[in-house]
Amino acid sequence: MFLKLTEFASELVAKNNFIKVSFGGFAGAGKTQTASSFVAGSYIDLKLQAPIMLIDNEKGARFLMPYFEKNGIKIFVKNTFHLADVLDAFHYLNTGEVDYIFIDSLTKIWYQFIIDYKDRLHRNFLTMKDWANIIPEWQEKFNNVLVDADGCVVFTGRGGYKYDLEEIEQDNGKTKKEFVQSGVKFKLSGETPYEPDMNIWMSTEQKIENGNIVQWYTAMIMKDRSGLINGKTFINPTYNDFKPVVDFLMGLKTGDVAGATNTTNLIPSDEGQLYYRNKRILVEEIEGVLENTFPGTSKEMKIAKCALKKGCLGTYSDTAIEALCLDELLIGKEKIEEILRTGYSSWYSSWIIENSKTSESNLKVLQA
Repeated sequence: MFLKLTEFASELVAKNNFIKVSFGGFAGAGKTQTASSFVAGSYIDLKLQAPIMLIDNEKGARFLMPYFEKNGIKIFVKNTFHLADVLDAFHYLNTGEVDYIFIDSLTKIWYQFIIDYKDRLHRNFLTMKDWANIIPEWQEKFNNVLVDADGCVVFTGRGGYKYDLEEIEQDNGKTKKEFVQSGVKFKLSGETPYEPDMNIWMSTEQKIENGNIVQWYTAMIMKDRSGLINGKTFINPTYNDFKPVVDFLMGLKTGDVAGATNTTNLIPSDEGQLYYRNKRILVEEIEGVLENTFPGTSKEMKIAKCALKKGCLGTYSDTAIEALCLDELLIGKEKIEEILRTGYSSWYSSWIIENSKTSESNLKVLQA
């Protein structure tokens, strides 16, 4: 029985007006300073009251004290590299004891997470299989917690380069493959920088002017869900450059958003998994019987195996055999074993005669 539409889903409203932002860039790109400006400005505009929690592993908290004090913002600091501490900080955010989490930087938390994984395995290197475990584990333990957090979150991340394999033409006209820089990225698990509402890339620019070095910072908006400043670049950015996104969120109608109502587990059941496992076993057993009786790759062996597949399972195709249902495989296997027990040669002669209209062309193909 289905729920009424209004019971199953809600009209489109914002669940809250929290904001989550990531700032990335290489060392000295102005990430911490710009992120601090954003945290203080958005804290005031969002009319937040509870303190800010600063996760600091860059040893930069003492330089931020005057900045937050002049804005009358109370801030707590935790100097840590460990994800467990970060998750505890999210507890205080979700219970309302703090209104904001500022992580500077998340890259060091990610590096420590990898070190902890290697320590758990007692080895100094990681395989592709290890990364297949690490990334989903980080997704579950951090990314999902970030997205579901009931409060504002800003984090910084160290920058790195992307590399692509390209063919480079040489002077002799030949080409060789080389890895070339193709872009920039956060030194974090792949999807983490893009989970927030806004993703900002910081960089340092310099030029010589009248014999002096002139330096400035730029902020490129790599992602903005509101679309108001997406793709724009700001010189020596301040909070006012990002403020339109915060104002947009403040202007949204908020309310209750319908959550999950049907939590039926639709993954294959143990019974279903057992069925497909038994199918694989039968297919392998059939192949084993054929290979054991007709070993080798000579034309005679190939023809014998293919004739039994066609005669007992209805097809020459291994893919089609794998698609047969369990009962069809069982019957086919029993037929093959019965033929081999009573005499393959006499069966093969009878089968050729019975299938004379089609078997001759098929066998020619097999013998080719």
